Amino acid sequence: MTDFSDDMTLHTLWQSDTAAFDPMPVEEVRRRASRLGDIVARRNRREYMAAAIVIAGFAVYAVLLPGLLFKLGSLLVIAGTLFVSWQLTRRTSRPDPAAEAADIRSYYRARLVREEHMLSRVGRWYLAPLLPGMLLFMTAQALDDRYGMVGSTVLIGGPLLLFGAIWLLNRRGAALLRRQIARIDRDPPAPVPEQGE
Repeated sequence: MTDFSDDMTLHTLWQSDTAAFDPMPVEEVRRRASRLGDIVARRNRREYMAAAIVIAGFAVYAVLLPGLLFKLGSLLVIAGTLFVSWQLTRRTSRPDPAAEAADIRSYYRARLVREEHMLSRVGRWYLAPLLPGMLLFMTAQALDDRYGMVGSTVLIGGPLLLFGAIWLLNRRGAALLRRQIARIDRDPPAPVPEQGE
């Protein structure tokens, strides 16, 4: 993801689970569900702002930079960014009426499952759509022969290393979420008190 601060907040939230094998009280589930919703909303807002900046920047590149490779690379990055934004909306922001109508434990579990699916598949929906445009744009810069062999290697290798780091961080986040989901599945739901008790 473009901004790791919320990812790190999510990781801290999941890692703060020091009593991983203790039952999770309902109030704790409610607090975590609320916090998770806030963190995801802030992360999504930052992602949309970053997408707007990327689109504006590469639109300027597409108009101003000479050469077909620069223009095609810029347009592909814009298309990839739009696709990623749509996927982010589709995967995280869509309300789930069935889950919201369920008890808080089921609702929290459904949110965790949705986030786990999103993070574990980040290579497909987030990184892969951006890769062709970025590679084409970086190749155009390398062929420009302005940066020499070392500079061109850094121009192409740097983004690839960044993409690899993003993929690894998100896979780790997905693994931590699976641990939370397993804990919820292990804990039996609290019995509902009968009326009159």
